[in-house]
Amino acid sequence: MGNSLRTIVILLSDKRSGSTIFQTEFLRHAQVAGLGYSSHTYLESHHWLKAAVMLNRPTRLFSGGRHYANYGLPRNARAYMIDTIQGNLPDFVPPEEDRALIHDGWEALCEAHARPVFFEKSPQVLAHWAALSLLLEWRAQTKFQVKLVGLVRNPLAVMHSSEKLFGSAPNARQFGWVEIYRNLLALRAMLGPDDLMILRHEDIIADPQARFADLCNFVGLPPDRAMGVSITDRTQNRWRDDPDYGLQLDESARQVAMALGYGADELENIKPTARSAYKPSRPGIVQFLRTQRNHLRDRVIRPARMRAQQEKAAQR
Repeated sequence: MGNSLRTIVILLSDKRSGSTIFQTEFLRHAQVAGLGYSSHTYLESHHWLKAAVMLNRPTRLFSGGRHYANYGLPRNARAYMIDTIQGNLPDFVPPEEDRALIHDGWEALCEAHARPVFFEKSPQVLAHWAALSLLLEWRAQTKFQVKLVGLVRNPLAVMHSSEKLFGSAPNARQFGWVEIYRNLLALRAMLGPDDLMILRHEDIIADPQARFADLCNFVGLPPDRAMGVSITDRTQNRWRDDPDYGLQLDESARQVAMALGYGADELENIKPTARSAYKPSRPGIVQFLRTQRNHLRDRVIRPARMRAQQEKAAQR
């Protein structure tokens, strides 16, 4: 590395913005490590969002002015946090006090994985200032060098991908995108260019090796040509090629996107479908039932099992 500090790189983004392929390619670098286990998909820690839920941060600091509900109760968020930490560090003994667990657990993960760079991404974090404020608090006191990377993708592409995968209504979902990337713009105003780098997904697709070389320079790593070799542009124009996708961005979304480097022409969705005629698809009964099943599993069943296992281990 170009410096002697061990470094934590945290990727901040919306969902469906290319964070998983970014993770895959960055972890090809010989000096970068990620988590070996997580309670969540794609080896995401959710650490700072779980922390915000555990500490019962003010409701208005969460996305939409509502407490994040996907862990269920704060004690469930704690169970998930312990599960992820101990899944990587089996000998870690969780402190009783929540703030100590949040700080000591994350520091322990960083200590174990920063060899010399530890990379982590959890797309949920950027949506909630409740989580970001805790991340910034830790960043100000840790011994590690912390580099933040903001990843942004054209909102028209994000809304299309979210509709197809999750059944999200694009007209409504775009305002969540606005909230998320207003947070990134706020971070840009608070942090200098040595602390926060913003990358467009489209620029990575256009020239992967050049953009990952830029990332290495930002982090203080030597470039590694293995990064980016698997990236293709096969999904880039799906929203443009879908004749039934007629979303017209609200002006607020256009303003935020243009502040992040998009041109007016990139934010136009010219389709035969008239603006007034566009009706996004609605989730069917199968998808609704699947969602309810997942909520029961993630908010009740899994955390209850985790707590039982953790209580049993503590008694040994």
